[in-house]
Amino acid sequence: MRNSAYSKALNAYAVANSTVPPLVAVVRLYERAMIHLHAARDAAAARRFEDHHAAIQRAVMVFAGLDSILIFGKYEDVAWTLRRFYRRLIAQAGAAASRKDPVAACDSLISQTSFMLKAWQAIAAERGGPSTVVGAPAKGPHASVVGRTMDHAHGGLSA
Repeated sequence: MRNSAYSKALNAYAVANSTVPPLVAVVRLYERAMIHLHAARDAAAARRFEDHHAAIQRAVMVFAGLDSILIFGKYEDVAWTLRRFYRRLIAQAGAAASRKDPVAACDSLISQTSFMLKAWQAIAAERGGPSTVVGAPAKGPHASVVGRTMDHAHGGLSA
């Protein structure tokens, strides 16, 4: 039986994956995580710790969703690197509120996520997609999680 939070992350991924090309979905998920991390930082700075926790949980859901769809096949080393990255972010996010300076902890998460967001934006631009995809239209036929995964660790991305 799956954790309800995990199921929500998978459902969010399914919706994102079914309406946009895989690279666009990856970039949008990173952008969504950044929105939640900025909200968490702002809430921590304002000492609104319940809001901080809720925003952190939403960011963790994005990272868990990205981690859950990694495919370990042709590019297994890339998949393992991404898995370690996502799981490290999840662990750091979970500990952010208990840090001496939760704002600095959020800034660290924002910095790490921003680096990867820029990398995925560059990949999207290199493959003919927009370098920023906020509001990008869906392309191609409708897809399902099973039929067309984001497969961002397998090398099967298309713009």
